[in-house]
Amino acid sequence: MYMSQFIKITSLIFSFCASIIYSRAQQKDLVDFKTIEAHIQLDTINQKVFGKIDVLFTPLKNTNQVYLDAQKMETVTPIKDAKVEYKDNKIWLKGDFKANTAYSFSFNYSTTPKKALYFWGWDAKNIDPNSPNHKQIWTQGQGKYTSNWLPSIDDMNDKIIFTLKIDFNTDYQVISNGSLIHKTTTNTTTTWVYQMQQPMSSYLVALAIGKYLKKEEKSASGVPLENYIYSDRITDYESTFNYHKKVFDFLETEIGIPYPWKIYRQVPVRDFLYAGMENTACTLFSDDFIVDTNTFDDQNFVNVSAHELAHQWFGNIITETDSNHHWLHEGFATYFALLAEKELFGEDHFYYKLYESAEQLNHQSDLQKGKALVTPKGSSLTYYQHGAWAIVALRNNIGDAHFKKVVQQFLTTHQYKNVTTYDFLSIVFEVTGKDTSEFAKKWLHNTTFPAGEALKIITQSEVMKRYLQLAGERTQPLIGKYQLLSDALDFPVNPYLGQEVVAQLQGDFSKEALLLLEKAFESNQPQVLQALANSLTTIPKAFEPKMALLLKADSYATVEGALYNLWNNFEAKKMNYLQATKNLIGFNDKNIRTLWLVLALNTPGFSTTDRTRFFNELNSYTAPNHHYRLRSKAFEYLKLLQSYSDQSLQNLALGATHPNWRFKKNCSTTLKALYANEKYTQRINRLSATFPNKVKQLLTTD
Repeated sequence: MYMSQFIKITSLIFSFCASIIYSRAQQKDLVDFKTIEAHIQLDTINQKVFGKIDVLFTPLKNTNQVYLDAQKMETVTPIKDAKVEYKDNKIWLKGDFKANTAYSFSFNYSTTPKKALYFWGWDAKNIDPNSPNHKQIWTQGQGKYTSNWLPSIDDMNDKIIFTLKIDFNTDYQVISNGSLIHKTTTNTTTTWVYQMQQPMSSYLVALAIGKYLKKEEKSASGVPLENYIYSDRITDYESTFNYHKKVFDFLETEIGIPYPWKIYRQVPVRDFLYAGMENTACTLFSDDFIVDTNTFDDQNFVNVSAHELAHQWFGNIITETDSNHHWLHEGFATYFALLAEKELFGEDHFYYKLYESAEQLNHQSDLQKGKALVTPKGSSLTYYQHGAWAIVALRNNIGDAHFKKVVQQFLTTHQYKNVTTYDFLSIVFEVTGKDTSEFAKKWLHNTTFPAGEALKIITQSEVMKRYLQLAGERTQPLIGKYQLLSDALDFPVNPYLGQEVVAQLQGDFSKEALLLLEKAFESNQPQVLQALANSLTTIPKAFEPKMALLLKADSYATVEGALYNLWNNFEAKKMNYLQATKNLIGFNDKNIRTLWLVLALNTPGFSTTDRTRFFNELNSYTAPNHHYRLRSKAFEYLKLLQSYSDQSLQNLALGATHPNWRFKKNCSTTLKALYANEKYTQRINRLSATFPNKVKQLLTTD
């Protein structure tokens, strides 16, 4: 815009622009919202929220209006003589407000949220008649904004004390933040009242409703710990939550500041958008992390649980001012979760995980895609892994005693406030007296990962020294490294060294290689056996009996790899392998069962009736009542088979509207590709009348 044009802008347009600036930049400097009390009712049939809000605020300056964020409300009705206006996705509270004076407003509202609050299983398409746990309601405020279902403040710099009063069917558990201060039942409705004692950012408000069993215990410091699980998964409770109390006690001691809230809950929910979310005192996590004993070593809840718990300090008690400082949340949570795993699984695990993330970060740097840590545009790899590495490096530089004092002083000084990287570095300087500029330059503002310094830290571990020595031999001929590889397989075999040996033997069937493979099988080390099961895509005949034994392994990942590679190598024994695994399911995504169905469909000897049954079962796993990871796997296999039932095509269209963006994108891409294929165009046109409108539009756009 030229200056001459700017001068001619009318006062009306100027007023409009000033309003935008006011609403985006000045609100937090104008008013402090103290409390929000919400009485919530949920219409599961129409997926609507009805609420009554009582809000208390104190202006910091004289003003005639303040607002709450409220996305796409359908009705906003003031109570009594309150002056309330809904405009531009904001509820404006109006009056002659004086600075440092408390004001209260009350109003009713209703909305049909398109994000942030999700109804699962309440319509016929999502109902699983075989599960008592299919109906749920849950929220996800971070990145999606609580204001889509609860008028609040999207800016995380205004921390508020929330009280939620929820009416719902008595047959269900209703779970939220803070203390359950009241619960009453009238006929078939129970009213639950949850209250926070300390302020928090609005994105951390949580609500979860479902049929759960609750297990309770207390931390060493006396904090009540509530873990929720489905009634039909109660046998998996111990393998899912077994380490939780130990992790809680460890983190509270290691961080050095008492857990900042009155209670802590962990609640699994179906089709969650992420692994977990650290809502204040109430973590929601994907029910994919409910695991049995055979799953634990391959996939478990420990890291996610520890990560979200660490956020109760880093993210919740102190909160970033903006996304430039997001590493203060994710870097610390990733680091302390890794420390918790070190406590449980040992030092080798700790250093190997650091090595893995360093490799990823270094590769990102090599591709010149690295990001500075202090940036609003970082990736998850940047904020989580680079952030954790920065903390590892800082602790290595200043020592354990200074580091622990820095953490404690940082949290104490800024508790229940918002912080920046500068605030943290100021505490580091205050405690240590050391200039932090070099550290900040190297680890916080550098787009290239400091691989050299990371290597020095990793090689503090003797095991990692041996591992890196092994890894350095990857391109060398076997004859020159045979003894080194053989020594790495000496009992007891370290899993990381053993897996590296197996990886270097892939595709080599010389006499020396076969001797090493034999030694690897004889180790009986679970991770080494898993590496063998997955890497031997060509199986020497002499190893067939040993590989067949892996079909009885406790690890579902091992069984999956062994089944596929055996089936692919020994034509005459295909039916034997399928018979041996016909009753296995695998992980929550049914990795073994779905693979079995695909292999069976491609194995001679089954009847037409059996093949139809197998195909129908595979298609059934695309239905919306299943977890999106299982649906993804089923769609992948159907794509491989190039065969879809009408129902699976309809389910693919429904998947293209799923809240999980990766699953949604995959379904959308697959559906569009099928539509462009003449084999499917006519069928999809015939079925499109049943598709959501958004999907119909998707098919007609380039």
